[in-house]
Amino acid sequence: MTSLLSGIRASSQSPGIAGVYRSLNDPRLFEPTPLRDALDEALTTYVSLDSRPRREAPTLSDFTRRVHGYEILNQYVVGGQWRALALASESSIIETFADDRRTLLKYWVYRILALTQMGASDVADRELGRLEQVSELKKWPFELRVLRAQVPGLAYGAWIKSVDRLSALLRGCRRMAEQSQGQRVFRLSLILLRCVVEMQDSSLATQILDQLAVADDPLVLSAAARMYLQLGGIPAAERLFVRVEGLVPKDDKLTLMNRALYAVAAGKWETAREMFAQVQAAHPEHLAAGNNLALCDLYLGQPQAMLNGLQALMGEAPAAAGTSEELVFNYCTGLDLHYDGARLRDAKAKKLAEVATWAGDGFDTTSFKLM
Repeated sequence: MTSLLSGIRASSQSPGIAGVYRSLNDPRLFEPTPLRDALDEALTTYVSLDSRPRREAPTLSDFTRRVHGYEILNQYVVGGQWRALALASESSIIETFADDRRTLLKYWVYRILALTQMGASDVADRELGRLEQVSELKKWPFELRVLRAQVPGLAYGAWIKSVDRLSALLRGCRRMAEQSQGQRVFRLSLILLRCVVEMQDSSLATQILDQLAVADDPLVLSAAARMYLQLGGIPAAERLFVRVEGLVPKDDKLTLMNRALYAVAAGKWETAREMFAQVQAAHPEHLAAGNNLALCDLYLGQPQAMLNGLQALMGEAPAAAGTSEELVFNYCTGLDLHYDGARLRDAKAKKLAEVATWAGDGFDTTSFKLM
């Protein structure tokens, strides 16, 4: 009798008890926001106290018990302040009325974006799992579904699971006739392609590229051709580059970059360098051109020229080029080839301090090659 009554009591409990979440703003959906930052830790380890730039660290008390407007949240996105965004979006979710589901789901996009950018994709995965218990997936904003699709690969290296989810989204977009779906298809295809490359499945990657290659958009064709180059498909890339040149002027920066990248794939470093230099001269803000120009210097046996070029690029645009993980990695690679011992350590510590002055949260400190 006692066990029967206890069973009746359990079944009559209201939602929100025994692990059942009540609504989209239930505080129990959240895990503690990770507030440690790898860049701060690297500064503590490798840079002397008097040389460390000051970096603002958010605290829980700065964001609790109020709703933060989209303008503020977008400022955090632009500034790469992912810890602040995670805390502000959590507070906004909790303080928003439970029946305002549309607004709540928008705030959830910010929350999950922040966690993934901070390198806390495992936390994002668990929170999304709870969120699915209180909201149907089909009602989620497209951006939130895209983030959900990427999280397994980012969190656990479960790229197959990410590929399955992205493929489902891609099929849904292709079934819809709206013109706006074209950009979504392209974007999803590129994300899917990156996942497949992580899986090292060149056959599937080629299939995706073949589907992109039917487009008439020069940007889409160029993106597909450049991925072909990465996979070693030089003839396929050449065919697409030729099609692009029939769609845009031959002196367009897109055409010049395509030609330069093709020259790199063919091992023609001097030709590639000339073209990258031409693009950079006309478009100083073009980071890819400047970065590839420096790499050409390296492969032409001029590591000091590479270092000088990258340092100039990062010095002229410290908030953009100076915080590019790819540029920092290449610069530190040049340091490894040019210096050793204490001089190498000092040079990397100096670069670390420079980057930390401008970089937001979540910067990948492996770019400094400190170990």
